[in-house]
Amino acid sequence: MKTSVRRVTLLVLVFFGIRPLFSQVENVPADHPVYIFLKRMEVKGYLERYRDAILPLSRKEVGEFLVAAQSHSSKLTGAERGWLEDYLSEFAYDITGSTDGFHSLFGSEQPSVGAALGQELTNREKFFYVATDSNLSFFFNGLMTLDGRGISGDALGKTNAEYFQFGGRFRGTLYGHLGYYLQGTNALFWGSRQLLARDPLINQAHTLYVTDTKSFDFAQGYVRYQYGMLSAQVGRERLLWGYGNNQRMIVSDNVREFDAIRLEAQYKAFKYTFIHAWLLGMPSSITFTLPFDPSTHFVEPVIADKYLAAHRFSLSFPSLFELGFQEMYIYSNRAPDLAYMNPLMVLESAQRSRGERDNGLWAFDIKTAFMPGLQLTGTMLYDDIHLPYLFSGKWFDKYAWQVGMVYADPFSIGNTTLFVEYTRIQPYVFGHERSREDTYASLGMVLGPSIGPNAESWFFRWDYLPTRNLFFSVRVSLDRKGENVFDSSGVLLRNVGGDILIPHRDSDPDIVRFLDGTLVKSQQIQFVATWEFLNQMWLDVIYQFDSQENSVTGARAENRTSIVRLRTEL
Repeated sequence: MKTSVRRVTLLVLVFFGIRPLFSQVENVPADHPVYIFLKRMEVKGYLERYRDAILPLSRKEVGEFLVAAQSHSSKLTGAERGWLEDYLSEFAYDITGSTDGFHSLFGSEQPSVGAALGQELTNREKFFYVATDSNLSFFFNGLMTLDGRGISGDALGKTNAEYFQFGGRFRGTLYGHLGYYLQGTNALFWGSRQLLARDPLINQAHTLYVTDTKSFDFAQGYVRYQYGMLSAQVGRERLLWGYGNNQRMIVSDNVREFDAIRLEAQYKAFKYTFIHAWLLGMPSSITFTLPFDPSTHFVEPVIADKYLAAHRFSLSFPSLFELGFQEMYIYSNRAPDLAYMNPLMVLESAQRSRGERDNGLWAFDIKTAFMPGLQLTGTMLYDDIHLPYLFSGKWFDKYAWQVGMVYADPFSIGNTTLFVEYTRIQPYVFGHERSREDTYASLGMVLGPSIGPNAESWFFRWDYLPTRNLFFSVRVSLDRKGENVFDSSGVLLRNVGGDILIPHRDSDPDIVRFLDGTLVKSQQIQFVATWEFLNQMWLDVIYQFDSQENSVTGARAENRTSIVRLRTEL
């Protein structure tokens, strides 16, 4: 499948325990499928201290985990060995420091342009351009996606949309310590803008909502420095924080990618992570006139600056469990506050010394590792802690919790993984009674689980990996949410804590009832199939059924969405 020389080199390095020759400091994107494979290896007991509570991890770390999984090769199924071999080839440079077997379209060793293009249709690791020496590595890939989708149902009737997305990614490491990464894509689309907006990731693109364009774009980039157990990063990339098989409890992919400073220290059982992130408040506008022309009005868009400061301490005990504690603070309407940018500071004390005007949350979590084949996780989040009133039902007793399970090969069905998760969020959680901008959100979207406050969710997922290039997944979400009650003209009649933008008022009851208000039940069933028919060329087929029912009016809406997508990295 890959070149024999590289395969033999990998096996020799693993056998003799030789460390990587050239560590790659840049990260592996949080949506990379290697994390699905590594999770399975961890659950089966083949990896120690696989800390995935915060993603992404560096390519150096991922390479080391793949080498650790390779040492258990005799215990793996044929499909698992195929996936492992594929990832060992992809991360070969991170493990061995060698590009043997890689194909670079520019600078190809092939005798002609036609022969070089022909290599794009092989199973080699392919790049548009590669350059490496003892001081620098540079990898450039071209990215292309063709996507066609259609929907039928109550939301949009029957309509469709297509888009062509193109772009590039370059990454590398300088002098073994400074990593860099930049990726940018732009998509031209046809058909229904509203259908694309139903996609939870595409709807984060600002240009999708600019009505005189038919395109949307994304970009991320950062620099990351690592030396020994310490690392520092500045830039923008997708960050996932907290446990969660569907939506992460602390930071999920529910929000637009944001810029952040990220610092980490890791030594044996201990790991510490700190971030200071730049978020966005709720969009609004102001209208003004010019002094010399009061008849002309101008509208200026306004979005408040807001920030997230957070840190996490964790202790990992192999074959037992991992414990984590995190503090998160949201502040806004001022310049970045040095008190919150200090990585060695108790954030609770910092906010008190700064006038106690910000929104703080605490979270505790645990991940078990003492039962090979079965992993349990749990998270308890407090949005302000009032010790005398814990679990009292008072509106300011705001908390959320989540429990999850990952089961490898359930019911002795090989090459499968079962995920189960329950999330419960009490009323008023993630909101803030003193500031609209200090909600635990960016652009009005909750940083944590998308269901928001006064809601609960059951999530089930079953993955099947029959061969190295096939992936099937069935995912079911069952949500219930208590929404605030409005009259037909939009006037708020009853506030039950179901909206982060509507805080508790003096006239609202002090005691809250979970799922009070207008109960809305939502279901979603999704079937996903991915076939890597040629290395770095994928065909995705997705079918989704979703429904929503209002328990007060009895109104029910159903939709069916089909997606066919072709992706390539060259």
